[in-house]
Amino acid sequence: MAQQPNIITTPKGLALYPWLSTPDTKYSEEGEYKVNLVLSKEDAQPIVDEINRIFAENLAAETKKQGKEIKTANPPYADQLNDAGQPTGNVIFRFKSKAAYKPSIFDAKGTTMIESNIWGGSEIRVNGTIAPYFTSLVGAGIALRLRAVQVIKLVEGSGEGASRFGFDETAGYVHNAPDAGAEVFEEGGAPSPIMEATPAGKAGAIARNPDQVFMGNAANVVPVAEPEIVKVVSSNEGGKDIADLVTKWGAKD
Repeated sequence: MAQQPNIITTPKGLALYPWLSTPDTKYSEEGEYKVNLVLSKEDAQPIVDEINRIFAENLAAETKKQGKEIKTANPPYADQLNDAGQPTGNVIFRFKSKAAYKPSIFDAKGTTMIESNIWGGSEIRVNGTIAPYFTSLVGAGIALRLRAVQVIKLVEGSGEGASRFGFDETAGYVHNAPDAGAEVFEEGGAPSPIMEATPAGKAGAIARNPDQVFMGNAANVVPVAEPEIVKVVSSNEGGKDIADLVTKWGAKD
């Protein structure tokens, strides 16, 4: 079945900082569902090309409509960087949706996942919409609207442990943690239930920070460099200039 215009389904990639079970309210009181998806340059290129095509159409239309020079927003993708700040050969796509539009979650066989706790490192595919926009504040741009996720390989917070951070088993102190939900009797005899961590609490700053990227393991975290903002030439300067801007706007080789 052919998809609607501007709707894409990605190849499988690595999920970073997923907020798919509950919305993230750090930057928005309403909250938003979101996930960063890492794809190889080869897998990413057709999506980048389609984003740039729609961006170019939006840019030309808005330049003509405004009748003056306008800005362009940052692309919804960026090169992934290593510890030295060099491209890894992967591309990161940023998908988001408002809290009112919770994405559908499916397993590898296409069965709906009613209960899910998807952590960074999960292997997923994403279905979303390439949505052009224009605002006077940021200019013309493209947003990737999150619609659905298919989980190919699930990583949950309760199942990973220290190996996720590069820690191997070694001799030393062993902590005997009480069972979740048990009662802990504090001094004075008053029992208090052990609070189960929320998904956001389990993830912590490393697993949820949208301004950083995992490189292999969580011990290596680097900032994602935002592509520079470029300005649009006036509409009477021709299509060639817009094509040049789209090339500059896109991911660098």
